[in-house]
Amino acid sequence: MSKERKRKGHQNPQNSVGDFEEERDLTEKSTAEQMPGIELTEGGFTDDTEVLTTDGPRAVSDLTIGTVVYALDPVTELCKLKPITSIQQVAPPAELINIQTRRSNLRVAPDHRIPFQTDSVGETRFQRACELHEKSIYRFINGWRQRPGYRLEGVDITNLVTDYEIRVWSEDHGHTFRAALPDGCDPIRQNSHTGYYFDPETFKQYQPAIESIADDVSLVAGPNARGRPYRFDGDDFIEFIGWFATEGNVYWPQSSDTAQVQIAQENTTHRETIAGLLKRMGLQGSVDSRSFEFSSTVFGTLFESLCGVGSQQKRLPALVWQTDQRQRQLLFETLMAGDGNDRGVYYTSSAQLASDMMRLCIELGIKPQYARRDQMWRLSTNCVNDGFKPDQNVRWIDASADLYRMTVADYGLVLAGRDGKFQWVGVSGVS
Repeated sequence: MSKERKRKGHQNPQNSVGDFEEERDLTEKSTAEQMPGIELTEGGFTDDTEVLTTDGPRAVSDLTIGTVVYALDPVTELCKLKPITSIQQVAPPAELINIQTRRSNLRVAPDHRIPFQTDSVGETRFQRACELHEKSIYRFINGWRQRPGYRLEGVDITNLVTDYEIRVWSEDHGHTFRAALPDGCDPIRQNSHTGYYFDPETFKQYQPAIESIADDVSLVAGPNARGRPYRFDGDDFIEFIGWFATEGNVYWPQSSDTAQVQIAQENTTHRETIAGLLKRMGLQGSVDSRSFEFSSTVFGTLFESLCGVGSQQKRLPALVWQTDQRQRQLLFETLMAGDGNDRGVYYTSSAQLASDMMRLCIELGIKPQYARRDQMWRLSTNCVNDGFKPDQNVRWIDASADLYRMTVADYGLVLAGRDGKFQWVGVSGVS
């Protein structure tokens, strides 16, 4: 901050960053438990500040009570999803504080709480924006604990689709097989060459019994359709979602009654990976120098419903947010292999997939950055131990519009910033 600003009465505190208390023991208590009774009385963001939510970045002026944001407890360093419990539009003071670096752009009220760490003390502490010590070096929060999640052991897609048939083959004589079925478990038809066919309702009701007495069970779209597996390893299914979201499409030829599921890829190493994945999943089809393709109306419908139709509507399905860290990392690496580069930049024309990729970054301990040009999103996914120097990166600016104060349940920090640059910043209240 300039000496001119000091003369206006905004004095720096006598203590430097190194004079704060040494690191205290971390507990599992929430911010609200550590600092009870915090009121919505201080700070505030400019209206063009964005906050990262479960729907991606949203302007603070568009947030409402109940909006779910990524929030961080500075005591336990645990990141969780928390709802906004209060939002308030307030008149600004005459001047604001602007903190701007290559990876941050914040405009806040002078009394807004700025969390920081130092090279010598890893504990998160706070300083009001107007009291940042000019000669100190501040570190943003660059690491946090994530939700553990659960490993997706396997996927049965008959739990995800409703329009299909199950074809069952048994080496037993027809009367023997029928006699082994439970009462009420009746096939919709029988073919002496291909086996018995069951509708979805009957199969789901009697699935364990059917699978226990059958020699082969496969999923088909109709009488003459090719049988496909319906159970998959969880890792394989997550990896397929990654390849489909970033490189996949479904085509519905007018000359055919089946869909063509395609994954485009020309890189030799990635082609070997995809070929191995499709073989493990039993989804082999045709291959050329540019793509892999297999026919299936059921799978075409399924992956369009999970991941969207067309490149500009791509998204990640809800099931990925319940997975564990290792599977989220697998998904992230697959997406980067498809549309990322070796500089850690990911590209997509889908606003929803860009939002989902930013969310995935947070789940993996990465602060995402983004830029947008026309319909193309450019996401930076690098882990950087960044910070700022007040004498170089902090200045006073004139206020021109109202500010927004928010209260978040339990946790006191959110990922916020301007121009696609996000850092963990304090909120005005914790409920």
